[in-house]
Amino acid sequence: MEFGKPSTLKRNAFLWKRGAITFLWYIASTSGSAAPADATPARTVIDLNAEWLFIEGDSAAARSVDFDESICRVVCLPHTNKRVPHTNIDASSFAFVSWYRKHFTLPAKYEGKRLKLAFEAVSKAAEVFVNGQYIGSHKGAYTPFSFDISGHLVMGADNVIAVRVDSRLRRDIPPEGINIDYMVFGGIVRDVSLSVVDPLHIHWVYAKRDTGKKSLLTVETMLVNEGNVSKRCSVTTQLLDSSGGIVAQAAGSQFIAPHARKLFTRSVGPVADPRQWHPDAPYLYTIRTVAAEGGRVADSHTVRFGIRTFAFSKTTGRFTVNGAPLKLRGLNRHETFPFIGRAAANRLQARDAEIIKHDFGCNIVRCSHYPQDPAFLDRCDEIGLLVLEEMAGWAYVARDSGWRETALINLEEMILRDRNHASLISFGVRINQSADFHDFYEKSNRLARTLDPSRPTHGTRVLGRGSQCEFMEDIWTQNFLIPDSTPPLLPWITTEIVGHQFPAHSWDKGERLLRHMLAHAAAHDSAMANPAVAGLLGWCAFDYNSTYRYAEHSICYHGVADIFRIPKPAAYFYASQCDPAIYGPMIYIFHEWEKTYSSNDVWVASNCDSVELFVNGASQGKQAPGRFGHLPHPLFIWKTIPFRAGEIRAVGFVRDSVMVTTVRKTPGAAKRLTLVPDDTLLRSGGDMTRVVVTAVDAKGRPILRANNRIEITVGGGGDFLGKSPITLENGKTAFFVKTRGVEAGTINCSVKSRGLKAAHAHIGVISKPEPGKIMDENISSAPSIHPPSRGGTGRMKRRVTP
Repeated sequence: MEFGKPSTLKRNAFLWKRGAITFLWYIASTSGSAAPADATPARTVIDLNAEWLFIEGDSAAARSVDFDESICRVVCLPHTNKRVPHTNIDASSFAFVSWYRKHFTLPAKYEGKRLKLAFEAVSKAAEVFVNGQYIGSHKGAYTPFSFDISGHLVMGADNVIAVRVDSRLRRDIPPEGINIDYMVFGGIVRDVSLSVVDPLHIHWVYAKRDTGKKSLLTVETMLVNEGNVSKRCSVTTQLLDSSGGIVAQAAGSQFIAPHARKLFTRSVGPVADPRQWHPDAPYLYTIRTVAAEGGRVADSHTVRFGIRTFAFSKTTGRFTVNGAPLKLRGLNRHETFPFIGRAAANRLQARDAEIIKHDFGCNIVRCSHYPQDPAFLDRCDEIGLLVLEEMAGWAYVARDSGWRETALINLEEMILRDRNHASLISFGVRINQSADFHDFYEKSNRLARTLDPSRPTHGTRVLGRGSQCEFMEDIWTQNFLIPDSTPPLLPWITTEIVGHQFPAHSWDKGERLLRHMLAHAAAHDSAMANPAVAGLLGWCAFDYNSTYRYAEHSICYHGVADIFRIPKPAAYFYASQCDPAIYGPMIYIFHEWEKTYSSNDVWVASNCDSVELFVNGASQGKQAPGRFGHLPHPLFIWKTIPFRAGEIRAVGFVRDSVMVTTVRKTPGAAKRLTLVPDDTLLRSGGDMTRVVVTAVDAKGRPILRANNRIEITVGGGGDFLGKSPITLENGKTAFFVKTRGVEAGTINCSVKSRGLKAAHAHIGVISKPEPGKIMDENISSAPSIHPPSRGGTGRMKRRVTP
């Protein structure tokens, strides 16, 4: 079927600041171009993602320097300890202990520096060894941790990091304890890096808008002196605009004792005519902090910051951004990908944010039910996607005090990591859908309010009408209930709706997929009708893997897109609710225009003022939107339009001007396959992209319901992450490719199926930049799969922050 002539819509790659760059190929100051012109980089961050050695199994000898590595496989991070099928997963297949080893050499110039080894996440528990010596351990599959390994390395010689990763069922570590509604998976699932810093260095920077004077910022800097003598240190904090210009700054100095920490708190500003961050205009400043001693720059640190004010009214229930009301409309997201679990490269993580914001039209996402990848949150900041984030867990709090202690440690790690994100509006401090646990939740709320007093807390529960639950947070968040009058507790967000109440497969009959869409529309219409409800989030963005009773063959089919991120019709309802003046006009026909489609009613989603429908050139009438009238953009319906082979066309008007057109044509028989990668250029060292396969007719129209068995071949400079042979689902499927350690070249992909013409695609792989160079290029990408038609100059687009 066709969706008209969509406007050119490219997936501009986000600036690859977190990319897969092998150690000693890329060494750059975190202050980047914002560093003082007369200063040499004071902090070096080395990417350690490439070329680890993986051992599938436990061996005490693997910690040793002289371990026999002939049994190892070379892998790049992020890495799943077990590739799995996308369905019918045996959850025990990745529940084992494995080891990862990394060899590297440091230059002599790092002698006397402090060396901090940082992991973004290891699933589920890690023990770390350096050159055979035990360094430390961490529990928790979703939060970062780091160790100072300075005294364990030898400059100019081979060093070995060894990590024992325990991915077994761990009932002592949240979220596990009972059967949970998602899979945690295993491996070193996020980035690993090594920071080289001066003994006098910045530990963290925390910035917030001054509540008393909105043109001022309060910036806290924790400075650490790991030297042996006291030092008088100066800290200079600058606010930089997007072009690097200084718009405000503050400085001060203090003595700091040896082996001690000192907190510097400064008011920065006032900022003349500040550009405020808003979901529709997400302007980001940079806060640069420089620590110096005796005229020497010891360390520099940058963090992006959005100047904005969020508020939830306890009297009206409304949510406001910078004083203006905004109804929250969004979806939940699980960090689950087919075949690779949670071990998705930053490009894939960032793209999920782009899909939810720009393809699905949401203004908020809930990170269910755990802290998610930093690259995802970074992209939310850049494109204006609001975030609800929450501690790891699901419907269970252990009586064991060790479990609860780990939960609070992980909560602290989440807040310290994420409290500078402009997009993040609230921290969830209650385990999703759990019962009351007063002492535990008193501690979690107090912890969040201490570490980040600038944000409210929330905690999601599921209750029937009339049920009681202790309210200790600042925002009442509840699943599966939309109050039809003023809620009993304010402010109120409905955090899940539809989902398991109405699962939908991508290959279901069109009538069921239509009802699935209408269920989401009805829910948001109810939320919009009640001004006291701050917002509503549907369950959920993407289908996901689970062992819970809701799952069919290891998949919960609860998403508005399938697990491959290919949208179902409900996704286009969400997209239709965007403001056309900002994101551009869109239109979508909820009818397959095939003989097998039994309904004669034609529904259309559009954010236009009116729509005219045509069947084989004959007008069926021009209408104003009329269904679900509380929505920003109600739906359109034409009753009793009999099917006639050919085409159905919808034309969207704004103030009587044609803005967008979409066409569906009755497809023919499947004749060939298409193979479309999201990206045509990747970086070596573990970069990844998705490749979508579609069965089409002779004119290139996708064939819904096609279930051909296909064979996929991947060769050249990358690895195949998928299944072959595999059966098409609703005429489509997808797989991933991943680049290797330092190889440049081309990844060659081919797909074939009996009776269909084969397809081929080629993806370039570039090597890493020379040492000290930063490469920020836009990487060409494919359009959305089956996008709605868009028109006009204000079309939806993915922005790349300058």
